[in-house]
Amino acid sequence: MSEDLKLSILNKLAADGSIADTKTAFANVSSETILGALKSLESQEKVTYEAITSEVWSIEPEGQDQLKNGSYEARIYDAVPAGEQGISIADLNAKFGKLANLGMGKGFQNKWIKKNGANVVRLVDSIVDQVKADLQTIVATNGNPSAEVIKNLKKRA
Repeated sequence: MSEDLKLSILNKLAADGSIADTKTAFANVSSETILGALKSLESQEKVTYEAITSEVWSIEPEGQDQLKNGSYEARIYDAVPAGEQGISIADLNAKFGKLANLGMGKGFQNKWIKKNGANVVRLVDSIVDQVKADLQTIVATNGNPSAEVIKNLKKRA
């Protein structure tokens, strides 16, 4: 246990009277190390503390890609030109590789696109990329929009 950390905690308390958030006050120290120092100081009856837990959501690399470039289904939709001709499935596969099937599947499910012979055509004039919007909300708030949204995002992995 670092005596320096315990001394820093005591000095911070002497200066400010309390520490609202140890993660902020001691940003370069792990939560476990801070907790150990606090427990040690509490056992010596030098401090009392209340543990506060918080959730921080992070986005995996696949989610980062979709945050930057849009969901797979939105990318497929954007690649399909308006009109009755559309684009061939072979062209989508060539452009998107294995992501083409994922994007087309969700695009069909969302009723944004449909198969027309060997081609894919648009069914709607515009879309809302809810996956990208949900990821943007998570990044902006360090939180989750709802349990259902998180469940749906996790299923995509």
